[in-house]
Amino acid sequence: MVSAEYDIVVMGGGQNTLGAAAYLAKAGKKVLVLERHPHIGGGAVTLERNVPGYRYDKHSAVHILIQANPLIVNDELKLLSRFGLQYEYPPIATATILEDFRALPFDFDIDKTCEAIARHSRKDAETYREFALWGKRMLPMTLAGMFSVPIPMPAFLGMLGQNEDGRRLIDLMLRSPLQIVDELFESDILKIHLLKVVSEHTLQFPDDMGTGLGLLLLPAFMHTYRLGLPVGGSGALSAALARCIQHHGGEIRTESEVTQVLIKGGRAVGLQLTTGESIHAKDAVIACIHPRRLDRFVEGLDPDLLARAKRTRPGPYTLLKVDAALTGPLKKNIPEELTKAMVECIFANTLGEFLESFDPLRHGRPAIDRPLIGGADLTPPGRVPEGKALLYLVSYQPYALADGGPQKWDEIKERTADRILEKTTHFIPGLVPENIIAREVDSPLDIERYSPNSMVHGDFSGLGFQFYQTGGYRPTPELAQYAVPGIERLYLCGPFMHPGGGIFGVGRPTAIKICDDLGIDFDKVVSR
Repeated sequence: MVSAEYDIVVMGGGQNTLGAAAYLAKAGKKVLVLERHPHIGGGAVTLERNVPGYRYDKHSAVHILIQANPLIVNDELKLLSRFGLQYEYPPIATATILEDFRALPFDFDIDKTCEAIARHSRKDAETYREFALWGKRMLPMTLAGMFSVPIPMPAFLGMLGQNEDGRRLIDLMLRSPLQIVDELFESDILKIHLLKVVSEHTLQFPDDMGTGLGLLLLPAFMHTYRLGLPVGGSGALSAALARCIQHHGGEIRTESEVTQVLIKGGRAVGLQLTTGESIHAKDAVIACIHPRRLDRFVEGLDPDLLARAKRTRPGPYTLLKVDAALTGPLKKNIPEELTKAMVECIFANTLGEFLESFDPLRHGRPAIDRPLIGGADLTPPGRVPEGKALLYLVSYQPYALADGGPQKWDEIKERTADRILEKTTHFIPGLVPENIIAREVDSPLDIERYSPNSMVHGDFSGLGFQFYQTGGYRPTPELAQYAVPGIERLYLCGPFMHPGGGIFGVGRPTAIKICDDLGIDFDKVVSR
């Protein structure tokens, strides 16, 4: 069975593919997006999961790096001015609370942050100021390539090597965050704060070599842009993108699962669904297919390309997530002025204890005794009944357990969640069973099941952020330009592509590449 022909057909309705589709729809292309779930959004989705009236962010909750994306800065798709996307911005960026309740707040203002650091170390405050100001100065250059097709890595490194700033940046890129903080700072609480923030956004160990760029990028970013809380939940971004697509004549079909990319004469010409329906594309096919799963959907690829694609690596650990409907906001053992910040509650008082928290993850054991957690109870307007609250709690966990592999999570995820919630009462005493109306636990395996073609091994970033999987190397050098070699007009889009997972590129680089190949002036498209 063959359906109507489109200019562009898109496999996957996550925020990245929706973004690419929206740009191409605005460019005048007839676009169709196909999503296997009954809802769109992928990692940016807000759902009612267990109790009526409680709407949860299934994956992303805070939109950070997108704040620098021209999509938002220049409102290129009119998501803010026409299609209903709104952001709120908290007054404080982040804060770390140690087990003994010592606190370190990080303000968006560098001066206020340095004042807080100085209470622990005046030397560190001075060093941090220099490091953060240098990072802010480097930020325009580092961000310039984040939202477009990456320069091949050899050329990029060659350009950086022409001056001292660039050489210093290369040095950071090749080192580990732990090595960098040990060289720069003396206070454990500052080291812990920086390492926790970076590890939470990259899902990398603090001592992973080749991951140091995040230690520069995230603090500099927080002192330049603000952390965005999407009004209505993370799914508000996906909903705005959908409205943009439909406004420009595009279509979105849910509960439409793709089984194969259709190839004719070495060119992608459409997608086939589980129903047997074939949908043809005149100009291009965009597919959210993890590099390790390309051969499941695409025939005729070069064996060497596939071999390198299968060698790509997810992050060394992922997340277990608890969504719970609460009877109301919970009392916290946190200073009142920090309750509106993204608080990192740390079950450690020293750097050594913090680093030991990662040991179970290295050996495939559930991290329970010193869990690395993030999130809190929330009372977002319109997403909970009046006077109630919801819990968004994540903990770092291995995907493959040493005892039983990933399938073991089906047996132990509820017990693991029980233990983590019990530990968390140290910081949130009210987080006890009588205050929990209902809950849902997503294990690392559940995360993979939800997005099997993008979040392989439960990695919501798609791939790890080691140097060999960033920029012009992400996911591999030959796939980094978004087009699939050997198959004309087949393009990849997802968290496993540059610039990476989270709410970041939103498909903009893929759209730029396709526009270039189709002879469309992208700058004119976004300036309309």
